[in-house]
Amino acid sequence: PQVQWTRPKGGLFLWVILPQGADSMELMQAAREQKVAFIPGTAFYPEPQDGRTALRLTFSNSSPEMIEEGIKRLGRALERHLSRIG
Repeated sequence: PQVQWTRPKGGLFLWVILPQGADSMELMQAAREQKVAFIPGTAFYPEPQDGRTALRLTFSNSSPEMIEEGIKRLGRALERHLSRIG
């Protein structure tokens, strides 16, 4: 419930905004363990610290079934990450 995301009307990406205190760079390790990938928001901000709570997901080359599985895996990684930061 603390996570927000965009609902794109076009394009190939959507943005996920994590709660304060979360870190998309740290989340990457938990995501790798779940065999799911994303691009940390730090890659898209002039000041990397500004993008720490954001991540970009692509859905350009995945079936609906793959997207659903990827979101489940990302959810597990996110639960693990958020439980560590309190």
